[in-house]
Amino acid sequence: MAEKLIELKNLSKKYADNLVVNNINLDIYKNQFITLLGPSGCGKTTILRMIAGFEEITSGTILFQGQDINNIPAHERQINTVFQNYALFPHLNIYDNIAFGLKLKKLPKNEIENRVTKALKMVKLTGYDKRSIHALSGGQQQRVALARAIVNRPKLLLLDEPLSALDLKLRKDMQYEIKDMQHDLGITFIYVTHDQEEALTMSDKIVVMNDGVIQQIGAPQHIYNEPINKFVASFIGESNIMPGVYKGNKQVEFSGVVFDCVDEDFTAGEQVDVVIRPEDFDVVVSDLGKITGRVDDIVFKGVHYELCVIVEDKELIVHTLESPNIGDIIGLNVDKYEIHLMKVS
Repeated sequence: MAEKLIELKNLSKKYADNLVVNNINLDIYKNQFITLLGPSGCGKTTILRMIAGFEEITSGTILFQGQDINNIPAHERQINTVFQNYALFPHLNIYDNIAFGLKLKKLPKNEIENRVTKALKMVKLTGYDKRSIHALSGGQQQRVALARAIVNRPKLLLLDEPLSALDLKLRKDMQYEIKDMQHDLGITFIYVTHDQEEALTMSDKIVVMNDGVIQQIGAPQHIYNEPINKFVASFIGESNIMPGVYKGNKQVEFSGVVFDCVDEDFTAGEQVDVVIRPEDFDVVVSDLGKITGRVDDIVFKGVHYELCVIVEDKELIVHTLESPNIGDIIGLNVDKYEIHLMKVS
């Protein structure tokens, strides 16, 4: 069984009368890539800063390998942080930026050189050691910030939206590189982002937050396919959320039609929220669809078309590889395994 590295117990943070982190309980394990995901202001960065030691906690406890670290200063924790703005020293070259923490520890010169060389190789910047920070692109600066963190061999690396300043192509490339780096280093990463795609691509586990409270914890596939409430369903990818009634015997009625489903933790006659992802609808000719609707809008997304379909005065978002015409009446089917039911909140 994996060993716990960090335990957050009843962790809260309050600024004046504003409770930004509300009674968080979370276990984080060794060698895990965990992402705190949520909108701006949900408390995810505040949690990161409390773990790092940059923010005092209002109440609760942070355990690191079973030890209470609430009163241990940030520089004494075996934790390093990569910030959103990189926080590099503009007057130092790349080598000296990466070696800064090691020099403060007064490590032998040959060990510093060995560690910096290895870190540069890991972030694919071998040969860049004498360059000025000003001569680097945003992506290269981000790599330097990563190298400066990993060179200290922390047991835990915290990353606060480190890709937000990069362009889309570079951001996608760096997602895979950071995940590979975490695997190669074999250390725990806690990553903060509001970008759902980043979280789904990189994480072993996602913690979805809103208003200072954890909404759901799980593997990316679980979070995406089985959201626990409307917030998670809407925030993680696109979702169609429709009112329905559970009929019993793994059947649910919505849009005036009874569908087979796989959920059964409901009572017959119970009101439910029905979640169907846009890509899970099958578009067919109107006579073959269990429900029918009128195409109100079409947007080409590159690999698919996104349709806005009006069904009983409600808009549904549908992804399909073929494009009908605006105004067409189309049929929609959905497999029982693609229908997810939630308790009405």
